[in-house]
Parts: sequence; structure tokens; C-alpha cells
Amino acid sequence: MNFFLETIQVLLLSIWYNVESFIHLFVPRRKKNVAGEVVLITGAGSGIGRLMAQEFAALGTVLVLWDINQEGMKETAQLAKQSGASRVHYYLCDCSDKNEVYRVADQVKREVGDVSILVNNAGIVTGKKFMDAPDSLIEKTMEVNTMAHFWTYKAFLPAMIANNHGHLVSIASSAGLIGVNGLAGVCFLLLIT
Repeated sequence: MNFFLETIQVLLLSIWYNVESFIHLFVPRRKKNVAGEVVLITGAGSGIGRLMAQEFAALGTVLVLWDINQEGMKETAQLAKQSGASRVHYYLCDCSDKNEVYRVADQVKREVGDVSILVNNAGIVTGKKFMDAPDSLIEKTMEVNTMAHFWTYKAFLPAMIANNHGHLVSIASSAGLIGVNGLAGVCFLLLIT
């Protein structure tokens, strides 16, 4: 396609999507019903993971929580039950360890069933300047913030494809868009992924 036609196409699509967005200000989209879905949230022991667990609980889902913080997961499980989750399961899992991810994923499949919504939320923020961060911490950040997504997708995506049903959600930081002091490892990882 030549430059002129591509420019016209971009302009028309921009107009279409802006009009569509404007219409949805007054006529909201129908929300998806997730009641009864099995939702697995990594990094559920605190922060965004805990908040997502509470939100999904209020929608009547079956929750599966993963974290390396056992106490944090227990608290999240209690809060999720209070928020209305039909069932809550929690597992200690270090998402940086591929073998542990596969082992715990098999346990989840046996004890809970197929996961239909996978939320990859686990992440490490070093808070150190790049040159001050030890190599082991940079490696761990890469393993949790990037590689863990591949391991969890490989563990749960086949069942989603077989069932022709499922969602993969990846939580990332806006730190990948700009440089942030003390977050060099996170900024760099998000730029390369």
C-alpha cells in the first residue's frame, strides 16, 4: 500500500475509534460475566495482586492465589472470602523457578481444575540504581518480571486453547515508558519485553 492510502486508512480508523469511544461514554459496553471462572493471580500476597483478588472475589470467581509470602496470601484469602469469592485456594510458589511453576500448576489443575483467567502480576522492584544492584538481584528481577510469564503461559494456555476459552492478563509498570530513578532494572526489562 502506498503512503497516501496508508495515511487515509489511519485517519479513517482514528475517526472511527474516536466516534466509537464517544458513543460508549453514553452507552456503556456490556460487562463480561466472570462468575464461576477460575482466576489465578500471581503475586497475590499484597499490593495490586491483593486488590485484584478482592475485585475478582466480589464478582463470584474461584480464586487461586500464588505468592512467595505465605502470610500475605493468608490475609488476601481472608479478604477475598469476605468479598464474596465462592472458593479461595492459595499456594506458595516462586515464579522465578520454572520447575516450581510447573509443579504447582499441575497441583492446581488436580485440586481446582482448569484456570480460565491467568493474571501474571508477580514482580520485583529493586529500588536500586543499576550499578548498585547486585547481579543476582538483576537476574531474579528478569526471572520474575519476564520469564515467569512464559512459564505460567506454557502451564495454563494449552487447556485454554483446548476449551476455546480463557484470558491471559499481564500486569506491567509504566516505568517501561520513561526512565525512573532507582528503577533502572524494571525500566530496562520493560523496554526489552
